[in-house]
Order: sequence, then structure tokens, then C-alpha cells
Amino acid sequence: MLNKLSIIVPVYNEEKSVFDVLNSLSNLVFPDSVKVEIIVINDKSTDNSLAEVNRFFADNVKVNFKVISHLVNKGKGGAIHSGIAVATGDYIIIQDADLELNPKDIVKLIQPVIEGKADIIYGSRFVNSQTSFSSSKMANHFLTWLSNFIFGTKITDMETCYKVIPTNVFQSLILKEQRFGFEPEITAKLAKLKHLRWTELPIYYNPRSVLQGKKINWRDGVRAMYCVIKYGWFTSKKSSFKSSL
Repeated sequence: MLNKLSIIVPVYNEEKSVFDVLNSLSNLVFPDSVKVEIIVINDKSTDNSLAEVNRFFADNVKVNFKVISHLVNKGKGGAIHSGIAVATGDYIIIQDADLELNPKDIVKLIQPVIEGKADIIYGSRFVNSQTSFSSSKMANHFLTWLSNFIFGTKITDMETCYKVIPTNVFQSLILKEQRFGFEPEITAKLAKLKHLRWTELPIYYNPRSVLQGKKINWRDGVRAMYCVIKYGWFTSKKSSFKSSL
């Protein structure tokens, strides 16, 4: 059942886009039965990101929101950990503070939950994708193939930001990864819960370059491969969760 959705927005030096992202989220039209909270985690930004966040919420007082500011930079995974801890919705989804993804897709992604057809929904950048192959896309395909092989999943985009996950499951995960290893870690651990029903839906994707602010690099790819193997083969279900599910 989905009565309330928690949208976690990790922010690190996204002053050019975070206001527009929050504005898009606040204007989403959900079914009347679904309430929304927006949880922003400022991960020790060194630009004007926090000022932009505060400017948005000062002008939108009716939006249900929380803002958390880290005293030290913890990485995307660390920021998401903080958001998960305070989430009060029935489900959680993560929204990056850049403009690579279209927040309008969130309404579509929660539909299988509302209809009772799935428990976990991944938004795939590669289903029905018309984008050309790049080194980043090929790396994503390899990591997804490897995770499917090790985890026993059947997905096309393991590294996607858009993952709709029950809050009680998310909060039961014992999470270790502070940076981009977070994505394979949660997928590996979720795959250990065999009763969960998974589905994927296509999402909009407008990739940006390093010059435009993209932060992931080849070292993160190596770490992701390590995490796929570590949390898939060498981490037990018992050590992946705080309690049995």
C-alpha cells in the first residue's frame, strides 16, 4: 500500500539545477490518495546549493519537506543513508539534484505499487533507449550484466537512480557504501529477499558531461564492480539486514 512517498534528494554542489529539480518535484500531480514528503540532504556543498534549497522552500511553505545538512562531505551513498533514516513514507525513491532525469517519471514509477503489481520498481535508462553507446553506457551494461549473473536478477539498469523501494525494507538494510558503490550494494541485498516482486519501466535520461558537473568517474566503476562481487557472493542475507523480513 502506498499512502505516502518519501523523495530523497542528495545534493552536492548543484546550485545551477537544484531549485529547478525541487520545483519540478513540488509540481508533480499524484493520485489523491498519495501524500509526498521531500527530504533534501546537503552533503557539505561548497557552492550556493544550500542557499538555493532554502530559497525554494521559503517560497513554497506548503511543501512537506525536511532539510538535513552534513558537517562533512560523506558522498552520495552517505547522504542517502541520512535520508532513509528520517523517511516516514511507505515507499522511498531517490531523485538526483541535477537534470539528467525527469521527475515526471516518478508518477509513472509508483503506479505498479498502487496497482499491487510490484514491490520494487527500477526506472531503466536503457529500455527503449535511443541514445548511442558511450564508454559510460557500456560500463553500465557490463555492471548490470555482472549483477544479474551474481544476484540472479533480470534487470537492464542496475545503476539507475530511480529505485522505488518499501521504506521498511530500505530502513532494515545494513548499508556500508558511502559513494557510488551504494547502487550495487542495495541491489545485491534486495535480491536476497526472494519474496519481493520486481519490475522495470523506461525513464527519460539526458546525460551530462564532466564539464557540466557529472561526478562519477572510472574509479567509481571499479568500486562498483568490487561491490557487486562483495555484496553478491560474500555477504550473507543475515548480515545484510537489521531484522528478518
